[in-house]
Amino acid sequence: MDIRKTRTCERCKVVVPLPQVRLFPKDISTNILVCENCCEDLKRATKAPALQSKVKNLPQAEYKSFSCSRCDYDFRIDKAKAGITHNIMCPYCGQSDRLRS
Repeated sequence: MDIRKTRTCERCKVVVPLPQVRLFPKDISTNILVCENCCEDLKRATKAPALQSKVKNLPQAEYKSFSCSRCDYDFRIDKAKAGITHNIMCPYCGQSDRLRS
């Protein structure tokens, strides 16, 4: 067995071939090298907490009606997104100079 293609399991101290080595999280910033058997044991022993999303939900959509006097097109825009994620303009002609609410 070539020494460069093996690693030692940090849990049971057995020398294993490199393809059978797994990384297992020790804490938030570090991992440990373990063999496949120890990795399965650690997975069964520790239940990882469910990851929580940091993305906040958008508020309920409140639509405001607009009318373009240039092309007589009626449309509506979500108040929460207007001016933040997109500019207020007519989706038909692309102009914003003759809009009426």
